[in-house]
Amino acid sequence: MEQEQYSFSGSFSYIIDQKNRLNIPAKFRKELGPKNDNTFVITKGFDSCLYVYPATEWNRVQSELMSLNLIKEKNRNFIRSILRFTTHVKFDRQGRVQIPENLLAYAGIKKEVEIIGFGTKLEIWNPKKLEELDEQSYDGDEFEDLANDISF
Repeated sequence: MEQEQYSFSGSFSYIIDQKNRLNIPAKFRKELGPKNDNTFVITKGFDSCLYVYPATEWNRVQSELMSLNLIKEKNRNFIRSILRFTTHVKFDRQGRVQIPENLLAYAGIKKEVEIIGFGTKLEIWNPKKLEELDEQSYDGDEFEDLANDISF
């Protein structure tokens, strides 16, 4: 079976409405393709953000998770920490998805959000947290070394 390739990139600022709905940019919705049935999977990210996967990409990620050795407690705990906060969402006719309250709380999102294309997934951020991360993580020398590693 051929694996679907995603190429999410760019950054968009949006507002969460009173019903915890977020408009997913049309550019990202178009990338879904018919195989995903207008469905994204949302879960906790590693940097106090939310990860948003197309359904088919999430199936690949979940297969990798389940390939971990379940005899090891740390593997079970890791899988549990990811899967218990995972939710499947379909976007409505206006291109909105509803984000569960517990995920918004985890990411510290109240109203404003930054949606970032991150290759095979999207990231949803509290803009202030993203700005803080950018300020903490930028090191020109390290970034230059990374750029050299990938022939940027």
